[in-house]
Parts: sequence; C-alpha cells; structure tokens
Amino acid sequence: EPTTALDVTIQSEILRILDELRREHNTAIALITHDMGVVARMCDRMVVMRHGEVVERGSLDEIFYQPKTDYTRELLDATPRIDGPLPEAIDVDSPKPVVSCRGLDVHFPIDQGFFKPKLNLRAVHQVDLDVFAGESLGIVGESGCGKSTLARALLCLQKNTGGEVNWGEQRVDHLGHTALAPLRRETSIVFQDPLAALNPRRTVGQSIMEPLLEYGLASVTEAQNQTVAMLERVGLDKSYFNRYPHELSGGQNQRIGIARAVISKPKLLVCDEAVSALDVSVQAQVIELLKALQQEMKLALIFISHDLAVVRQLCHRVVVMYLGRPVEIAPTGDLFDSPRHPYTTQLFSAIPLPDPKLERQREVLKLSAELQSPMDPTAHLRFLPSRAGQADYEPKLVAVEPEHWVAEFDPA
Repeated sequence: EPTTALDVTIQSEILRILDELRREHNTAIALITHDMGVVARMCDRMVVMRHGEVVERGSLDEIFYQPKTDYTRELLDATPRIDGPLPEAIDVDSPKPVVSCRGLDVHFPIDQGFFKPKLNLRAVHQVDLDVFAGESLGIVGESGCGKSTLARALLCLQKNTGGEVNWGEQRVDHLGHTALAPLRRETSIVFQDPLAALNPRRTVGQSIMEPLLEYGLASVTEAQNQTVAMLERVGLDKSYFNRYPHELSGGQNQRIGIARAVISKPKLLVCDEAVSALDVSVQAQVIELLKALQQEMKLALIFISHDLAVVRQLCHRVVVMYLGRPVEIAPTGDLFDSPRHPYTTQLFSAIPLPDPKLERQREVLKLSAELQSPMDPTAHLRFLPSRAGQADYEPKLVAVEPEHWVAEFDPA
C-alpha cells in the first residue's frame, strides 16, 4: 500500500519512479494494494486473496475481463470509476445555504528566526462558497492545498484571519466558544482514521451516545435506545453496543464514526478523507450508507478526498483547490466531462483507471513541478506566467457556463 494515503498527482509520480527503477535494474515488484487502478497501471500478473487464501491468479486481462470467482467480480464491481454513474439529486423543499463563506482567509505567520521578517502562509485565501441543504460538495486537490483547513474554518474549528463564515443566516466566525456551543449540534465531522477518532476506553455504545448526552438531547435511557436504532441503521446489530473499537475492523469502526456523527441530526456533515483507508468493497458500502443517510436527513455534505472516482459517485458539485484557492467549481458531470483549468486536467490525467487496456493507451500528463510553496507570494500565478511578477494580482473566477467557474489561466 505505498500510495494509499497520497493524492493522485503524488501517487502518479511515485508509480512512475517505481516503474523506472523496475526497467532500469530489472527489479521484481510485488505490489500490495486495494486500488485496482494502480494494479492496471503497474502490474503484469495479479493474485486475488481472501481470508489468507489465494482465490484467483492470472494475467491482468484474465482477471479484469474474465474473472472466475464471485469475490473477484465483487471487487471489480465495487471499484469506483471516473466514468461511473453520477449521484441522484436530493429533493429539498427550499434549498438554502447551510454554511457559506465570503472572502475567507486562513493565514499562518511562519517564524524564520531572529532578525528575519515572518512569512505569511496563505493556507486558505479569498474563498467564496455556499453549501446547500441536501447537497454533496466535493473538495479535491493535492495534499497541502488547503482542503482540510477550509473545512475546519467553515466549522469554526480553525480561526479565520479574514472574511466571514455564516451558518444559515447567522455569522459565526466572530463568536467565542460559549456562544458557539449551542450551535455545534448542527455540524459534525467524520475523520480519516476511524480507530484514532474513537476513544479506546469507551464502548461503541458510549461513543455514539456522547453527542446526545452532551447536547442534552435525550436521557440516558432514550440515548441508549436511539444508539441501538442507529447501530442497526448503519448495518450493525445491537451486540456491538458493548464492544470496543479495537475489536472491530476498519470498516466497522468507520460505520461507528458515521453513526456518532449523525445521531444528533446535524444540518452539515464533513467527511475528511473518510473512505481513503478502506478497501474497495467496504468503501462502496460506506459510500452507499452516506448516500442513504443524506437522502433521509437532507444533510449538507462536504466530502474531502483525493480520490476523484469516489467524488464522482457521491458529490453533486466539486471544488478544485490549488494553494488555498479554488481554480474550478462546477457540477460534477460538467467537471468530469469537460475540465477547463489545466490543473484540473492534470489531476484527472493522474488518476489510474481500473482498466488495463485503457491504461496501456493513455498518456499521463506529468505536472511540471511538485505543489509550489504557499509561502511564495507569486506561486498562485503559476498558470498566469505573464503576471508572474505581480504578487498582488488575484486570478479571477470566470463563469464559463451556468454554475461552472474557472480561474484565469494562460492557454499557452
């Protein structure tokens, strides 16, 4: 699993380096992964394992196009694809922004040492965004582009240095901890590592009940009953109530994390890389669970991910981030069918496709360099080389189609 936690552009670069080393030194590579796209790009032969046993082996074409076992077919069917189906729109009576921001900045001063001026790291810079009830908004981009910082600022878990954040019609970014406390039940978050997000000393039932008791939404008896019902809703029976996180699998713990996040019936749910560590079959189950819960509760969902194929399955609209700024915002179908910004095109090119024949034919666009430093005052002008010396110039978002916005760039 050498590339599981990496964004697609870094993953693509690591795979390219591995392939060059293999060719140069005649090195044999045994690649362990749950990513079928990586297998299709890198491997000659494939072994499928289940419960410690080999269930199928063969060439890529044999496994991908003529699988012999039901388990292999299930794995291939569960693999998300960037040409897969789009999620259905959720019918909401009066879609209004659940959370919004205008001119949002999150800057961090970086100390360079004695007698040197501090540098300004612009983790999030001048972001305007609305997230509506019943909408799934995907936020994608390379590691370090500001995805998680943006989400934390929208949840008021990270103090903004400029702009404003509104929950519904109320501005909240200037409120203190005490004033925010009664509003907290309207937001919730699901983290990347489900085991680390759960208290190992608490049972599953105690962890799920915690929001109900903390917010005073139920008595202990009522909270226990609601917890049992929520366990069943996320596909686990009541026997899990008294079990501990270390006794469960990653997928089961992530279901527990989702149950805890939604039991207080929030208006906004943030999933920060919530399925990136799961194998494809469990990942597909968790995605379907999120879809069903969102449909039932009319949740606004912010889904942060480096897996664009998963984003296509779940999200209605996508924001592509680069150095703390959106470079493209569009409905999911429009973005995947016709990406306009060169950075978005490079991201899509880097995604390994779970199809050996397509992988042999396609050309992967290599990024000209790693993600530039957000402390470089001109780094955000990378796609506007004609203005490279004008550090104060802000690339504007231009509407190229209804609801499709693209940051300025030089076509050359």
